[in-house]
Amino acid sequence: MNPDGARVPLKVLHVAQTAQGGVGSYLEEIVPQWARLYGADSVRVVIPDAHAHLFPGLKPQWLVTFRNGDGGRMMSSLRMAGMAMLQIWKWRPAVVHLHSTFAGLVMRPLLALMPRGPRVVYCPHGWAFNREGTGVGTRAIALVERVLARFCDAIVCVSRFDAGQARAVGIRPGVLVVVLNGVSDVVADSASVKDAARQWPEGCLRLLFVGRLDHQKGVDVFYEALRKLGEGAFGVVVGAPVVGDEAAVQPPANARALGWRTRPQTASLYAAADVLVVPSRWEAFGLVTVEAMRAGLPVIATRVGGIPEAVEDGVTGRLIDVDAPWQLVAVLGCLDAPTRHSMSINARRRFLESFRTERVVQELDELYRKLRPV
Repeated sequence: MNPDGARVPLKVLHVAQTAQGGVGSYLEEIVPQWARLYGADSVRVVIPDAHAHLFPGLKPQWLVTFRNGDGGRMMSSLRMAGMAMLQIWKWRPAVVHLHSTFAGLVMRPLLALMPRGPRVVYCPHGWAFNREGTGVGTRAIALVERVLARFCDAIVCVSRFDAGQARAVGIRPGVLVVVLNGVSDVVADSASVKDAARQWPEGCLRLLFVGRLDHQKGVDVFYEALRKLGEGAFGVVVGAPVVGDEAAVQPPANARALGWRTRPQTASLYAAADVLVVPSRWEAFGLVTVEAMRAGLPVIATRVGGIPEAVEDGVTGRLIDVDAPWQLVAVLGCLDAPTRHSMSINARRRFLESFRTERVVQELDELYRKLRPV
């Protein structure tokens, strides 16, 4: 600390191979908070150039972008690594915080070659070995993660479930730190909410889905439930496919796919909807659940991963089984207006008590300083 008791700023470099979905939302939450605490030159973010426009909350002075349009994920990861290593050499961050699997896979061995380099923090945002796949494949990924865990100073797990899964595959407990996700408290203005409400026809149950349109997120389950619900419900979908080899799922007549939207636009949709539906097949935490609860929006989500750490069944929403569109339909049928109102109040209260960004940044700050005292 300074003689006056103020903390000395730490320079932190965040690195991500993709910023779509939860990783981008996470960065747009914590980076401005860090800059407000310690100044604009205390933080930088390496992300793909094609994703930068999705996050207006990330100022250009914080962004270092790389081209990721061709050559696949591995080529994109190599470009990311080149840009990140250049920033480490020129800007000299105290901490490099790696986000998601590909950044961790490529960067940790490189950083291990720097004996006096920055401290290395890795956040998988959900372990790749927890995804659906063959037993041999998932065991191989777990082995890689177990080996690479030796090349970082800390691994941030966004849920207690994530930390438990890491210990189960043999990642040493001493490197694991649980920092539950959180979001800033923002309130959409009434004009934006009124405009967002026009995405739904009048007189129907307003259902919202936010996330990648990939197998993991279960948008196909959402669409199947909408087909069963018919004209009494209408689904608005925010997101787009990210996994390139997955076939696009066609929406039913009572759904509208909007593609990606900025976070302020999505916040207005949360405020205008009646229910958020999160039918994920696996999930480390499910940041969208907290974004919805911030707006007082009840959440129906699958009982997987860290989701039950955010959504209280029967209190802030409902938990359902994986791949169960009929169960989703039945639960929606029981959510009358008074029930939704009660859940809305509870959801907002739970967000304020447990899931604000200020708590996330404070815990990360404490971790960084423990690794690299100033």
